[in-house]
Amino acid sequence: MNSTVSILASFATLKELNDSKKYINSYQILSEFIIYVINEQKIVSFSAAEMKQKISDVFGFNIPEAVVKTTSKHLPFITSENSVFIVNKALIKTDKSLSSMLFSAESKSSKIIREITNFVVQKCPGKEVKTEDVTKDLIAFLIDDPKKSCADYTDLISEYILLHESDAETQNNLDSIREGSILYIGLNYNINETGSLQKPLTLYLDTEILFSLVGYNGKIYETLAKDFYTQVCNANTKDKKISLRYFTDVKEEIDDFFKSAEIIVDGGTYHFDKPAMKSIVNGCSSTSDVIVKKSDFYHLLRYSFGIIEEDEKDYYSEKNHAYNLESLEYADPQEQEGWKFISYINILRRGKITHDNTDSEYLLVTNTGHILRTSQIQSEKLKVEHNLEHISDFAVSLDRITNILWYKLGNGFGSKEYPNNVKSILKAKMVLASSISHNVVNVYNEANEQYKCGKISQEQLAARILNLRQKPVMPEELTDESIEESMDFSLEYLCRFEEEVNANRTALQEKDKKLAQKETIIQTQLEEKKILEQDKKSLQLELAQYHEKERKEKEKKDKIKRKVKFIWSICWKLFVIIILTVIAVILENKFDSNIPLYVCAAIDNWLLQFGSR
Repeated sequence: MNSTVSILASFATLKELNDSKKYINSYQILSEFIIYVINEQKIVSFSAAEMKQKISDVFGFNIPEAVVKTTSKHLPFITSENSVFIVNKALIKTDKSLSSMLFSAESKSSKIIREITNFVVQKCPGKEVKTEDVTKDLIAFLIDDPKKSCADYTDLISEYILLHESDAETQNNLDSIREGSILYIGLNYNINETGSLQKPLTLYLDTEILFSLVGYNGKIYETLAKDFYTQVCNANTKDKKISLRYFTDVKEEIDDFFKSAEIIVDGGTYHFDKPAMKSIVNGCSSTSDVIVKKSDFYHLLRYSFGIIEEDEKDYYSEKNHAYNLESLEYADPQEQEGWKFISYINILRRGKITHDNTDSEYLLVTNTGHILRTSQIQSEKLKVEHNLEHISDFAVSLDRITNILWYKLGNGFGSKEYPNNVKSILKAKMVLASSISHNVVNVYNEANEQYKCGKISQEQLAARILNLRQKPVMPEELTDESIEESMDFSLEYLCRFEEEVNANRTALQEKDKKLAQKETIIQTQLEEKKILEQDKKSLQLELAQYHEKERKEKEKKDKIKRKVKFIWSICWKLFVIIILTVIAVILENKFDSNIPLYVCAAIDNWLLQFGSR
């Protein structure tokens, strides 16, 4: 087997073996690889150390010698004498399925490597591109092992994966390798006791992971951070084994970050290197809005995720001197920061060495490269000093701790529900987004220096800043259609954008001129309309006054008519009374009767009724 291709094929095969659901633990599946080595190399006897080396040579797996020894003891065709394992070939059952899986996986891996190498060659004209270097970077990318990386082609590998996002075959092959790398945790770390954690574990989260949990770094980072949090919750289902904390230094960094956001909202310089800054300042019109967001952030950490600040603050007290790993010889700020946090973890552990991350009691979770490298340096140093095969890390990446917990909690062999971080496309987008952010900062700093030196004008600087602000910095913003332009930071591209800005500025000035003319016409029309409305109101007022005058004259005439009518009604009634009275008097004088009395009574009654009206 080709040594580089075999590593990718081995992980894919490990995943395919798992899918067969015939295995329930790491020992059973490791036995298949031991049998394959025995058959292929016609081995009749071996020691655990020899088999460990052969497995590494053939498959690229670094299996602890103790695990190899335990697995070999349980094989029915092997006996041991004085730490030497004797093979009885007559009892070996030949099974070609593993060979078939390896052949198929190697063919798929070779195809992927060939296509990615060709892609890199096209992207790097004139540069000598070695397939071996591309393969190393691909292995490091897929199995999250920076030790295997050359770090030259990671961006181009990620770009290739993004450009083939809709290619199901390519994505499935890549994801199979990543899924196999998670299962490898069970072999590599001898994680055989699954189902729960044996010891309490405190995980310290850095700033970016805390930001990811609340969604400040975009949906993809939030999804992966919450995948991790789900594993923590699963571990704490029965007993609270895992506690989540952050150091006081991290809190100070977060507070400074929000203070910078306040300055930006007040009109200060935007921070290109921090995608989370965009999420914080968006929607904030004043510093008080930023303060509210900061308060909400800490409230979410404490009450939604149960993450609080670490109580221990005096790491430099005399009692901790023996465990302090920091040194004044580190002049680089990143080195200083890396050793500071690794030292904190060592102080909390009181210098205790463990073999398993889940038993280490204290562990830093960060995606910051220089801190992870510092952790690796210290771990390798302790391995040599104490002659150990494995030692717990001081710091691990978010993906790493998610996968370790996922496997430790019984989701290993036989499970198909892998964490989201196995998706190669997600990792590709994160790598590219990180690269774009890094390039944005570099281009901005360079442009700013050129402006200060008078090499470019203020308009050119403004054009470049506008260009940089349009670059996607969130992984979910990257697409296969726009990735080439997103990754382009060449001077030609920047100049082209400046020309577009100038052209747009000229067009905008012409447009402004036309708009000004149009506004003048509109203003004139508005003034004319205003005059017409005033005339209309004046006419309406005059008309209303005329109608009011008519109404008053009509009321006056109606009042006179009512008075005349009233007087007339009184006059004719009086006339009738007089006539009746005269007649009554005549009748009384002539006939001496009571008729006049009746007539008078009737008149009185009539007058009473008239009065009541």
